[in-house]
Amino acid sequence: MTTDNEFSTDRRQKQARNLVLIALIVGLLGTVLGIVFGISAGTLVGPDFWLISLLGIVTGVLTLLLILKPTLATSVIAGSLTIYFAIHLNAGAIVLYRATGEIVRLIPYVIWLFPLVIFHHFTNFGFYKRAITILVGLSPLPVAGVVLMDLPQPLSVATADAVVTFLFSFYIFVICFGLYARHRDAEVQRVAMAEEAQRSAEALRVSEERFRLLSRATDDLIWDADLTSGKVWWSESLLETLGYSTKDARSGLYAWRRWIHPDDRHRVVSKLIKAIKKGTNWTSEFRLLCSDGEVLDVVSKGVVLRDSVGKPVRLIGSTTDVTELRVLENKLRQSQKMEAVGQLTGGIAHDFNNLLTIIMGSSESLADMFPDNPNALELASHAMLAAQRGADLTARLLSFARLQALAPEYINPGQLLKDINGLINRTISEDIEIVVSVADNVQPIEVDRSQLENAILNLVINARDAMPYGGQLTIEASNITLAADDLPYYDGMQAGDYVVIAVSDNGIGMSPETMERAFEPFFTSKEAGEGSGLGLSMVWGFVRQSKGQALIYSEVGEGTSVKLYFPAAKTAQARATTPTTNDRLTGGTERILVVEDDKLLREQVAVQLADLGYQVRQAASADEALMLMNDGQTVDLLFTDVVMPGGMNGKQLADAAKSLQPGIRVLFTSGYAEDAIVHQGRLDPGVDLLGKPYRRAELMSKIREVLDRESD
Repeated sequence: MTTDNEFSTDRRQKQARNLVLIALIVGLLGTVLGIVFGISAGTLVGPDFWLISLLGIVTGVLTLLLILKPTLATSVIAGSLTIYFAIHLNAGAIVLYRATGEIVRLIPYVIWLFPLVIFHHFTNFGFYKRAITILVGLSPLPVAGVVLMDLPQPLSVATADAVVTFLFSFYIFVICFGLYARHRDAEVQRVAMAEEAQRSAEALRVSEERFRLLSRATDDLIWDADLTSGKVWWSESLLETLGYSTKDARSGLYAWRRWIHPDDRHRVVSKLIKAIKKGTNWTSEFRLLCSDGEVLDVVSKGVVLRDSVGKPVRLIGSTTDVTELRVLENKLRQSQKMEAVGQLTGGIAHDFNNLLTIIMGSSESLADMFPDNPNALELASHAMLAAQRGADLTARLLSFARLQALAPEYINPGQLLKDINGLINRTISEDIEIVVSVADNVQPIEVDRSQLENAILNLVINARDAMPYGGQLTIEASNITLAADDLPYYDGMQAGDYVVIAVSDNGIGMSPETMERAFEPFFTSKEAGEGSGLGLSMVWGFVRQSKGQALIYSEVGEGTSVKLYFPAAKTAQARATTPTTNDRLTGGTERILVVEDDKLLREQVAVQLADLGYQVRQAASADEALMLMNDGQTVDLLFTDVVMPGGMNGKQLADAAKSLQPGIRVLFTSGYAEDAIVHQGRLDPGVDLLGKPYRRAELMSKIREVLDRESD
């Protein structure tokens, strides 16, 4: 936006440039006409010709310079033109007087000295203006001196009066016009300074208003510390965030340090003092105490401002509440840690379950080989028991890692609690009171029944151990609706209806540190030998794999409540039936292709199947299995591991085998749930899986089940 003063200055500059241009054009035309007429009349010869030509050249050069550099019109060109006019007028007047001897003829020349003063003040904006002003002021003296020296003596009163009158009037004019020009320049400068001050004040007002609105618009605490006076200005959010009044905050630069948590106070203040002394920016993360005692995690950043000599005078900054962010970061780190442990578990489960399967099979074979040898039978029994304990341990780890294949079914939570009530009573001692509370119209859930029963029993056992002197155990099932704001962003849960199964006790409770690690595998607060530390981790993994969430609420000395959140089932379906395992070994004569990369396990399975009459062929990889199938011999059942080397897994092998022999049956085996055949914790439709480790009876029963099933 252009101000009046800026407009006035631009107008004066344009007028000055135009005036200089007109003067140059008139001077140039006059010179040209003088040369033309002088040559035509024959009077312009000799030195007169060269003098007027030189003046014409000077005028032309100044005109060209003005065209090329218009900015010089009010400085160099204006000053040079003024000097040129002063010399030209004096020279012309002196030459004319000496040629005629008449003073009256000088008037057309000397009268131009008056507008020359005006021309100089209005066009020259700084090029030796004072020196040229003196030169212009003295310009009539050469003409006056020549006239006075050449006049006959004694000097007539009329002539002297004419010369004195001219000089007196000229200098009065110069003085008066100089005072006017000086006053006018001072007025213009004063107006410019006033307008500049007004613009600065307006800019400051807009900046302060913007700063005030910004401080109100943000949730951060904005502050401005005057390091000279020690006063601190805080934004209005100080009262909303911390509960303190801005009057208290202005009591001194370091008065607010009492709001800092005692454990952080010395570190924060000392770092701030060092930043102020060095004049560097300041950043610190610490805890603030609200007026109501609440503790906030905050991050403060400050910028140190210096004066003209480099002394720090102000510290401007902001304080951001990052409490919720830190809580979420801690939860995310905990979740990532649990995920990492889960991935590690899945990595070792495959090979470990292969070993357990071999141990189980060898133990059963040993018992069959020496049925009358008590020592051999005892050794076989001990090996089988150890293998079974290893299998249980692996199963718990896989449950935590969410890598087990679930068999979900629609369950009424109230009916399930009723069904396992007897088992719970047998688990709990008599000095513990059991209260089961099921809400009316509790919605069904879709989960693996056996896994849910195990999870509840694990929670019941933990509650029992937390009440060594008796107490009350409460098991509840109720409906709850969770909004989007109720869900942590990394938990994978979605807003909607949930069923909460809570197991609570009034026992010894947990400390915050224990509660934070409670779901970690192998972490336990019990004495050595009293717990494996896998109960709660198994519960957590099962619930998360069921698209739910497990949360712990506990206080030391008050008790603990573990709540399991399961998505409410949309529609009820018939309960799936689980085939029972027949311990009686039933063989057959079908052709079975066993595909397993572990040589010991592959050979053991082949021997067990052959002993029961099956025709068995073996392959260590998918490529080898396809080569055997391409020899023209029909295969009735493909028994294949899911995880295999060579770039082709068991699912891909099964698809290729079905394309070669469409009627072939497929039975998968794996140490943990694989994405190839399990999605979202469930087996793909039509997939048969025998989980490792398995006993010989389970293997034979599952094989007969698959072979005897009617074709679709």
